Amino acid sequence: MKHRIIPIVLVSVGMILVIGLVLAPRLPAEKQLLAEASPTDLKLMQAVGLVQAGENPMEGIAILRAILEEDSTQVDAHWHLAQFSITSRQIENASFRFEKVVQYDQDLKYPEAYFWLAQTKVALDENEEAIPLLEKYLTLETDTVVINGVHRMLDQLKTEL
Repeated sequence: MKHRIIPIVLVSVGMILVIGLVLAPRLPAEKQLLAEASPTDLKLMQAVGLVQAGENPMEGIAILRAILEEDSTQVDAHWHLAQFSITSRQIENASFRFEKVVQYDQDLKYPEAYFWLAQTKVALDENEEAIPLLEKYLTLETDTVVINGVHRMLDQLKTEL
């Protein structure tokens, strides 16, 4: 009799655990990401949201600048400021920010920063500086359509020199 009770108890406890796990509350993926985000990541999301919503973009820009005051190597803040500078046609500011992204992005999170930095150099009539940036970008890009387009841009720049 004792030998039959132990397996029944083990099976019962196992079923209770399985049912508990199945019915346990879970965070949706988006909320899970927010729960795991660092304070800086949360500030970045808030700042980007403010700028993209268009209701108070300068407040978002101020938050990004404050992040950079705390850590001048914060790649994500430089990236977003560069993108917003392009949008607002502040090419010199965009160039400065993309240079910072290229300088501090050790993990190559933003390989397209080389492309965008080259574009700002072309817009500022600094074609010679754009060429090595595009060549570096070609070593990072895998999309053949993009690669072919960049090759055409390089050929055009080299013929204009």
